[in-house]
Amino acid sequence: MKVAVIGAGPAGLVAARECMREGCEVVVFEAGHAVGGVWVYDDKVDDDPLSQGASATVHSSLYQSLRTNIPRDLMAYSDYTFDSRGGGNDRWQRFPHHTCVQQYLENFAGKFDIVDRVRFSCRVTHVQQNAGNWRVISTETDDVFDGVVVCNGHYARPRVPPIAGIKNFKGQLLHSHNYRRPQDVEGRRVAVWGSAASGLDLSYELEAEEIHWIGPVFHEKVRLDDRRIGYPSLDAIDGEGRLRLGNDLIAVDSLVFCTGYHYDFPFLDDMFVSVDEDWVNPLYEDIVPPHATNLGFIGLPFLIIPFPVFEIQAKWYARQLTGGFDLPSFEVMHASINERKEFLSSQGVLKRHYHRLGDHQIGYFNRLAKQCGEPSIPDWFVQTWREVGKLRDEHSRNYKDMSFSVRGPTVCLPA
Repeated sequence: MKVAVIGAGPAGLVAARECMREGCEVVVFEAGHAVGGVWVYDDKVDDDPLSQGASATVHSSLYQSLRTNIPRDLMAYSDYTFDSRGGGNDRWQRFPHHTCVQQYLENFAGKFDIVDRVRFSCRVTHVQQNAGNWRVISTETDDVFDGVVVCNGHYARPRVPPIAGIKNFKGQLLHSHNYRRPQDVEGRRVAVWGSAASGLDLSYELEAEEIHWIGPVFHEKVRLDDRRIGYPSLDAIDGEGRLRLGNDLIAVDSLVFCTGYHYDFPFLDDMFVSVDEDWVNPLYEDIVPPHATNLGFIGLPFLIIPFPVFEIQAKWYARQLTGGFDLPSFEVMHASINERKEFLSSQGVLKRHYHRLGDHQIGYFNRLAKQCGEPSIPDWFVQTWREVGKLRDEHSRNYKDMSFSVRGPTVCLPA
């Protein structure tokens, strides 16, 4: 069985390995020059600071100082530790710099003989269904495959939410996708919009005299320290270019959008999946369309510990593809998708958050594992994940440099 994997990032690499383990002939298509996907640093940025009309897309969204917000003992694939015995180094920081993650992924690709199966600088332009198989057309090749795994990531097409009065803003507008270092942000008064990982990092990394940090993590206006104030939402920009933050009107020199990214599959027709307000559907278990189960998507869920979730998704996809277990009927899969949609809608969840797992990722992992014959996620993993979450909540500024229990197989030396 011949399988095409689109993307050689962390999802694509483990998808390739799991398909190879199931006896498939694998070809990996990678638009860039190296394995690693989003972890390949590029100092270049888009020529449009908001990336809404760039002439050419820069794939990287990494900033120079970025460290993971997940410890490497949790990030590791299940059988490839993130230390000197596996693909890392015992002396790396527990929340390693992005260059260490890239090194780990390069080592993984070498260890499991994936590199020779990668076609570098080979961008997929179209995927067409062909009598039950798939025709994959790239900038270099035109081949037919029995299965296709889409692993092109979702950190390359920046999301800029609509905001009334945006044309009135007189200062710098910048999406974090195009941020590399503090000097990229102009002026002494800065607003950072977004309270997820990049918003947290930039709010404390920027050197401005005033930092107005905006995001749903704040339920009301709160002073964080002598330079930072938190606000729940950005309501509008007034006629003079000031930010309307609740009852306050604030003039700033730069507005930095840490507002996330869109899912994007420009090589796929809408007949297979549609992207409705960043909900990719219909997908059973967020992996396969019920009407084309040899087409898989690895890595759509977010707010997760990514590499282990990608790995169990890849095992699930590869085994159902090769007959290792049977999927439910078309009707049952569609009913499952609709039930989940109705439940999330009834809870007031926005469609763009339908792929957000958070606390539900353990149950999701264990459900996939049970279906494809893998063990449940280990207790040490869950314990460490909960401890990290508590540390992050209580010490958001410096949790990455704090000591806490090491329980799993990866060696992490004291700081």
